[in-house]
Amino acid sequence: MAEGEKVLLYVYDLTNGLARSLSPMLLGQQIDAIYHTGVVVGGIEYFFGGGVQRCIAGQTPFGTPLRTVELGITHLPKDVREDLLADLSSRFTPQDYNLITKNCNHFSSAWTELLTGNPIPDEYVNQAQRILQSPLGQMLLPIMEQMEQRYGNVTATGFHGPSSGGR
Repeated sequence: MAEGEKVLLYVYDLTNGLARSLSPMLLGQQIDAIYHTGVVVGGIEYFFGGGVQRCIAGQTPFGTPLRTVELGITHLPKDVREDLLADLSSRFTPQDYNLITKNCNHFSSAWTELLTGNPIPDEYVNQAQRILQSPLGQMLLPIMEQMEQRYGNVTATGFHGPSSGGR
């Protein structure tokens, strides 16, 4: 059997540090980051935004990863991975994106489970639900819905909102 390829999780902070400094005051609990994740295998980073996206690892519109987590090894040949990704892509379409229940972290977990047999750590997958359960979490729902519109439309080439105008 072939040696296999490392499977890595690239973890990004969508707030660029603001969550760490403001969360105790706003949420009553420490949140280190609002996580976006991408799965890297074979030098390619896969993530979910405006559908399933891929690009050269570390070249996404999200900047530099906050951390890299080693998730294991995949022994699946590239052609099998492509077939699995095509099937997964049909379940993670742009219309399916939901910041709470079907976001980039849910995709990363499903893709990693296919590649290695294990999901990504729960701290990334269920972060949005934990925030909403906080005392002030419901007040953040409108902000999170705006983030959903933004991150539900991101592709490997950048952020694409419902309109061409940007802020």
